[in-house]
Amino acid sequence: MNTQLDIIIAGCKENNIHCQEQLYKLCYPDMIKLCSRYAKDLDEAGAIYNNAMLKVFKEIIRYKEEGKFMGWVRIVTVRCCLDFIKTTTRFKTIKIELIESEVVFTDVEIISGIAVNEIRKIISELPKATSTVFNLFAYEGFTHKQIAELLGISEGTSKWHVNDARRILKQRLLPLLTDEIEVNAAG
Repeated sequence: MNTQLDIIIAGCKENNIHCQEQLYKLCYPDMIKLCSRYAKDLDEAGAIYNNAMLKVFKEIIRYKEEGKFMGWVRIVTVRCCLDFIKTTTRFKTIKIELIESEVVFTDVEIISGIAVNEIRKIISELPKATSTVFNLFAYEGFTHKQIAELLGISEGTSKWHVNDARRILKQRLLPLLTDEIEVNAAG
């Protein structure tokens, strides 16, 4: 039995513009969020998304239906985000060996009272290289080894960026949490 998505994919493989438009609209909500994590604004995210979908349309003929289609689209989109980052951000290799005591841990309870949008805002304000590595690690689930290979940096540099992001997040979130506790105590 062919699902609607199967019909759209088959149409895209035949360069059917209506099917391409349907696929573009179908992927947009999830993929624009992904692109937004790597872009400075929505215009930049839209440009990355458009480039990703062009690659999807170009490469869809090679899609073998071995896995979930949206997972494949996500991989293509992540790679387009990384291509964009590589052209706009210079990664410095940081020769630092982390000592166990230097690793910043964040208590989940600290973050639970903070709005997700506030956390995303803080992540977007991190230095570009740090936010990119943090997004790949925290959101996309890449290992430090994979991040190092994707970005052409060392594993130690990847770990440093994640630790730096955690440190900055904790530093920026604690005052927000303190404000929320004071409001709740007064109410």
